[in-house]
Amino acid sequence: MRRILFFLPVLLLLLAACSGSKNSTRSDEKDLASLMKRLNKKGPSPALMADLQEVYTGALQKGTTRIGNYQYEPAPGKWDGMLREMEALQRMYETISLNAYALRQLKPVTYSQQIRSTRDTAAADYYTYGQQYFRNYKNRQDLKEAYYSFDKAASYVPNYKDTRQLMQEAWELAIVHVLINRIQYDDFGVNTWNMGFYNNQDLQLQDRIIFDLGGRSNKSIPARFYNEYDLQRERRAPDYVTDLVWRNLRFDQPIDRQRQYQRSKQIETGKDTAGKPVYQTVYATVYITQRELTATGEMNVIITEVATRNQLAWDRLPANYRFNYEFARYTGDQRALDNNDWSIINNNRNQQLPRREEVMSEMVRDIYQNLLGRIRNAVDW
Repeated sequence: MRRILFFLPVLLLLLAACSGSKNSTRSDEKDLASLMKRLNKKGPSPALMADLQEVYTGALQKGTTRIGNYQYEPAPGKWDGMLREMEALQRMYETISLNAYALRQLKPVTYSQQIRSTRDTAAADYYTYGQQYFRNYKNRQDLKEAYYSFDKAASYVPNYKDTRQLMQEAWELAIVHVLINRIQYDDFGVNTWNMGFYNNQDLQLQDRIIFDLGGRSNKSIPARFYNEYDLQRERRAPDYVTDLVWRNLRFDQPIDRQRQYQRSKQIETGKDTAGKPVYQTVYATVYITQRELTATGEMNVIITEVATRNQLAWDRLPANYRFNYEFARYTGDQRALDNNDWSIINNNRNQQLPRREEVMSEMVRDIYQNLLGRIRNAVDW
């Protein structure tokens, strides 16, 4: 128990040092750059050199301590932290090296060789880590770990060994084939709307979704997307099936709302005997009808894994559409009206309302990007 209590403060200190290292390093670099700018502009002075020595020595001590602390963290995750500290200290070295006087006085430490060595070690570590997942993979998550481990190795040392080839193999093994089924309507009442006119648009929407997801040549995620015909033509069984089902569709009858307001304006009607203009106030009342059409529904996105029959996703995307149209009449003196009044008065009160297929298209537009995102996220690795 006494040993645990002894190591606890040390552990907390290490965690605090690691978590605050990024901001601390950035602050040290900023302070050093500011002091070096003063040195290059005004020349050396005892006070300025003392400040430079204090900032650099403190940064070097803290950075060295943090590099040592990272040694106790699990591999391969520790390498990012270690290299971040080394590269910050190397940038300080390079900043100081631009001034010969500061270089002689401060004697900064270069980390260039240590950085190269650490990058080599980090690449080898991530490569080994990726191989363990790749050789013994059991699912897509293992392949994902392998892929990004190889990618990390290549980020430390470009073209490290055969990382690019192994990444490609892991990606291809993780590819799933996703069937996007035709749009369905889970509402008996839809049949009374004569929705047959919309079938062609549904087929177009199905094709559009598949195209925008990347279809059979998608490269953004390890998944390819098909309709029924293309799967059958390739004699391929789907790994996932996506059902898109409209539910709770509602097309309300148009509602008319009334409001009115009064206009008044002073107009010149003549001149008096002294030649001054004579004004008269004229009035008009505008009666506005606002016709509103609303429609609502929800698209259910159901994605099922064929082998296990598990549902990867069942999302409900609410869709809404509202159409507003105004027309008006007036009573009184038309001279009191302005251009805004006339623009509403001249509207055709018998304008045709949007058809159901137009409304459905607008509702699809309302949810479309969200729909694509839900599918991508569900079948991504």
